[in-house]
Amino acid sequence: MRRKNNWLLALVVGLVLVFSTSLCVAGPREKKLTAEEMAQRALDYLEIQNVMSRHEYYHTQGTNTEELKDIWVTKAPYTETATFTMNRGKMIGMKSIMNNYSVFHDKASKLQLELINRVRPDIKNVPENIGVGDLLVHTLTTACIEIAGDGKTAKGMWYTPGVLASVSTTTGKPSGRWIWERYGIDFVKEDGHWKIWHLFVGTDFQFGIGEKWPKDKEATPDGVNLVDTEKDGPPPELLAIMPKLDSEAEFYQEYSSTKVERNVPRPPEPYYTFSETFSY
Repeated sequence: MRRKNNWLLALVVGLVLVFSTSLCVAGPREKKLTAEEMAQRALDYLEIQNVMSRHEYYHTQGTNTEELKDIWVTKAPYTETATFTMNRGKMIGMKSIMNNYSVFHDKASKLQLELINRVRPDIKNVPENIGVGDLLVHTLTTACIEIAGDGKTAKGMWYTPGVLASVSTTTGKPSGRWIWERYGIDFVKEDGHWKIWHLFVGTDFQFGIGEKWPKDKEATPDGVNLVDTEKDGPPPELLAIMPKLDSEAEFYQEYSSTKVERNVPRPPEPYYTFSETFSY
């Protein structure tokens, strides 16, 4: 009797928490869930939200390597089919994602400090100053999550408004940008833990703090990196070490006052197994 009451308590608490975070909770329609399955579903929603929050905190701290090891897929075949998609580029496979999102990030951070030191000798080019002046804040809103009926995968969508700031590598002055993006994520459960499998991040717009609303597409440069605050784009030294993405195309169109928004990913829909749904 006590065990049954514990399950009911877990179910009630879980459902209250799920609804309190404004998640889309429409489940698969193939069968009626038991109390235990509903409790597990509620726990899955919360754990997935936690994974995405960890992504935001890792990103804020610039600890991309730790992020990939902690909350991304680690086992085949998912490691070979993992993707990281942006407006105009895609990384395919964890090896490519590690090279672009982690190794390049570390090289770029060191180079950025070197360039800042040239125009700001007071900021010493020493390891403890790597990341000086950087501020990357991405929040999570409007979560919509679907757990597969078989419990092996999940899908989620979020909107992520944020702010970026850094020290200019040409003027040595601090500057910042507003940035509005959306996420579409596919998750896989590995050894009882939810991991990121496919990550889509679409940038709607970004512009300098204090600047007027961008007039057109060309006013909102694509991509998110350590030098987004540079009005003239990344310095040539950074472009020289930038790795090539596995696929370059317009996967998502940022805001334009002259074009209708397209390539917008649709929210997750109820499904039983991943072969029945779309991929982000």
